[in-house]
Amino acid sequence: MKKLFVLFFISVALLFASQTVQSQEASGKEYKFTIKTNPLSALGGPFWVVVIPVTGEYKVFLESAVSKKSSIQVGASYIGPSILVNLDELTSEGGEVSGVKTGGFRGQAWYKMFISRDLQAPEGFYIGPHFSYATATIKSKDNENDKITGTKLHINGVIGYQMITSGGFTLDIFTGMGFVSRKYTVSGTSFDQEEFKSKNSVAIPFGVSFGYAF
Repeated sequence: MKKLFVLFFISVALLFASQTVQSQEASGKEYKFTIKTNPLSALGGPFWVVVIPVTGEYKVFLESAVSKKSSIQVGASYIGPSILVNLDELTSEGGEVSGVKTGGFRGQAWYKMFISRDLQAPEGFYIGPHFSYATATIKSKDNENDKITGTKLHINGVIGYQMITSGGFTLDIFTGMGFVSRKYTVSGTSFDQEEFKSKNSVAIPFGVSFGYAF
């Protein structure tokens, strides 16, 4: 499913790329900064149990071109409960938890090298490294000693495309490959420890964000 989304969004970017170039040339505008987000991340991420999102993410990205063919982008996120899943359902059988509370943060950083011949940063196809670190704690409202602490580290090489329309609307899509390390610490008896296991693995990141350039 993730691969289908990647192919779909890259196809959309390719279809509109030529029109975007023409509109940028006609308007004569040059953009240096972008500000973006993706409200859909509130549904789930970055912590999942199999296919169940146990956290939601509320994020913002800021990007600045540092040369004609490169930019630096940073992201900051608040990690809270997913709006899709009731975490009470993940408590262990026999637990007496009446509710949980979730809190954490995520930081991200990209260095983008833009490879489109006729476009300047921050627009066009790009490649580069991507780093992400997230941490979150899920606590029982009845007993704060019953909790899960999770961390997630991503180190990736990514390829993406950023489209900027003549009106400044921005669509940024990326995917790639890298390494992810997930670590969980479970305390107390309210949560099923078998559901939260530490793991290191190959990662195929995918991201979409929307915003404005200026």
